[in-house]
Amino acid sequence: MRVLAATVLVAATVVAEVAVADEGPQGLRFDKLPVGCAIHERYGGDDRRVTVYVGRNGKKHITRTYVEPVKGKAPSRLIVTITHDAAGRMIRKDWAGGDWETYTPYSCFALPGQCRYRYRNGDGDNRFIVGKVTKRGGNYLSEGGFEGEAPFPPTVFTLGPFNEMTSFAEGSTQFKVTRYENCGGTGS
Repeated sequence: MRVLAATVLVAATVVAEVAVADEGPQGLRFDKLPVGCAIHERYGGDDRRVTVYVGRNGKKHITRTYVEPVKGKAPSRLIVTITHDAAGRMIRKDWAGGDWETYTPYSCFALPGQCRYRYRNGDGDNRFIVGKVTKRGGNYLSEGGFEGEAPFPPTVFTLGPFNEMTSFAEGSTQFKVTRYENCGGTGS
């Protein structure tokens, strides 16, 4: 369960990572990320996905992650919808199968410095995640886990032009952005 929870938290943070004051970026840059921007991603070997910024709902920003479509086709098989607060921080995930997760006040999984937030899901989990993220050269190291339990495996990640996660490694789990499409000149 811990490894699965860590993998889910990391994978879903692709476009929801935040940082504090002098130590890094201040959240996903929706002010620079155009609606319709599609960020193509590869998990492990052949698991390919695309995360699309679909726009605002009030003060909240919405992204959707799909199975990467055949080139030239529109994304159609939804994996997860992620809700971000006005500052670009992940606050909720709704999986296509009906499962959900919330992060209160927001996920700070990649927030440089000390971190603590409440994690809840539809299976009845309701506990705190604590951690620490430090900058190491051009990378970040995230360490932590559920409060009072053994830590998750450490995660090393990088951030990209919109403060989105562009790569990570956590144990045997690997992730990398492979290209940008309709992103206002960034890798398009």
